[in-house]
Amino acid sequence: MPQLWSPEPGPLSDGTAAFVQPDPVRLDGGVRLWDSMVYAAEAGYRPQFLDLLVPPSDKPVPLVVWIHGGGWMFGSRRRQAPNLHRHRVVDSIVEAGFAVAKIDYRLVREAPQPAAVHDVRAAVRWLRAHADRFGLDAGKVALWGESAGAHLALLAGWLPPLHGGVGECGVGERGVGEYGPGSDFPQSEAVQAVVDWYGPSDLEALAGPVAATSDEVVATANDPISVLAADPVWDLRALSPLTHVTAGLSPTFIAHGLDDEQIPAEQSRLLHRALREAEVATELLEVPGGHVFDGAQSLPLVLAKSLDFLRREMLGGERTAVEPETAALEARLGASRIAPLLNRPDGTLRTGPEARARGVLARERFYPPQFFDVAEVLDGSIEGPNGPVPLRFQRPFAEADTTVVYIHGGGWIIGDLDSHEANASRIAARLPAHVVQVDYRLAPEHRFPAGFGDVVEAIRWVVANIDRFGGDASKLVLAGDSAGGNLAAAAASLLLAEGMDVAALLLIYPATDFRTTPGDHAAAYLGPGNTPGQREDPRVSPVLAPNLADFPPTVIGVGTNDFLYADNVRFAEALNAAGAPVILRAFPGLTHGFFSYGNVSARADSAAALMVEDLRRVLAPRTERKTESRTAAAARP
Repeated sequence: MPQLWSPEPGPLSDGTAAFVQPDPVRLDGGVRLWDSMVYAAEAGYRPQFLDLLVPPSDKPVPLVVWIHGGGWMFGSRRRQAPNLHRHRVVDSIVEAGFAVAKIDYRLVREAPQPAAVHDVRAAVRWLRAHADRFGLDAGKVALWGESAGAHLALLAGWLPPLHGGVGECGVGERGVGEYGPGSDFPQSEAVQAVVDWYGPSDLEALAGPVAATSDEVVATANDPISVLAADPVWDLRALSPLTHVTAGLSPTFIAHGLDDEQIPAEQSRLLHRALREAEVATELLEVPGGHVFDGAQSLPLVLAKSLDFLRREMLGGERTAVEPETAALEARLGASRIAPLLNRPDGTLRTGPEARARGVLARERFYPPQFFDVAEVLDGSIEGPNGPVPLRFQRPFAEADTTVVYIHGGGWIIGDLDSHEANASRIAARLPAHVVQVDYRLAPEHRFPAGFGDVVEAIRWVVANIDRFGGDASKLVLAGDSAGGNLAAAAASLLLAEGMDVAALLLIYPATDFRTTPGDHAAAYLGPGNTPGQREDPRVSPVLAPNLADFPPTVIGVGTNDFLYADNVRFAEALNAAGAPVILRAFPGLTHGFFSYGNVSARADSAAALMVEDLRRVLAPRTERKTESRTAAAARP
């Protein structure tokens, strides 16, 4: 255990100086952890601690101050709601290149509000005062809070200085002074951005019993709003962020679950409207789910959008650095005479055979396939619209009733059954599922809709012959990476409109919007003429599908350094806006192709494994319904 106080005798009024600041512990990936540092020690109160995580960097890193929820009465920096823990929220912020300070603050029964607001601001000042020691960028600080922590983030990020107590704001009769040691840290408490996850904005409107329906708040006879109001330094109106909206506030991102019964989503809508009227930079994301986004798979999309907001507001849109193992792979590939695969040095497209030969060499020399054991691999073919369509069948060792049709990527120009057999084997072995790979015709020899027609015909054949595979047509999954993800999503739109039952989509960095696809690749797939309106065809740009609301649960995975990152985020947002369930996994530091990099990058391997786990999770309800129906049938006389 680290030593948390000075072994030397000294005055009791030493404040933070009475506490030894521990040396950092180095975690996986080079992250440094400073554990249990005292950032404030006001007379009469227990010391306030924080934990600081700092990612490796050759320059000062921006800082996020994480503020926990718990109804102002519960929680600590060490505790996260289970849904936040499952989705590695804090870890993901660090992987995105931000330092994270997880802070404790005085709970409402220890000191009435706005004591906790002072605590948050004291943490900001203390961290700025020690920025050089920790490698922090003192000019780039954001507050990120959830639930009650979001409420504190808004107030701490927006209010004017409170050094003389609350009287300056014209509310309340008693002051809560700044920490005694605070004068030692005169740094600014201003922040550059605020992230508000399902926080309250109008406490007067919430006065009364609050449902403790989530895993974040412990059921109690005392509802939090009543406790806040019982011994007020500020009244509920003064404690409402909505009261303090004015021009010039820090840019604010707001996210809320549509089914939140504890803090209704209308609280965030009111705040968002007020901020827009005050011309404050703000963004509101509403997603399915309750408090803490429980009951839905929305949190990954919210996390990705929150990090995008911070990158835009604090870093000017600068992307996360490529993770080291992937960066080394790309450096070796870039230094070879093999890359780039699809384009010549002058930018023109290579011929199909030339590009395919280079693709084989790149795979063999730089990222050898990561195969997973399956019980059987068989090749076959079906008769397609214009000749045979080769297929490859992978059967898992475990019993499985799910069938996955997997469509390979390669820019519609390269790729085949061999190039993506390893990817398919991961799904077959780890889901588990029967996997059918499709070897569709490639451009530029065969332009759209040739490959699309092959894929659609193969899917129809699989469903018609489902007894050869998983045997359950209601558990059909369409999957693909890059160009294959494009074809899977486009085929889903067409087949769903025809009434086919598709259980889920697994889309690995898919291209979904040809309106933003580079012209040379579009020309290779669509043809040099690019028929007017062709890029807007839903069979080409599935983001424009008219039936997005009918899409099944969709798992999307993309690296933040992928050239298709923005495309994938827009597609996830379109699905969310249409009401279709979607999981967007945005993996910091990963690039296009990571699903094939498992043998050279531990982070890529973990990302691919998480996507398969997400697919298993969205398929679970269908399995449960099937089990329930079988049990009910067996119980009938």
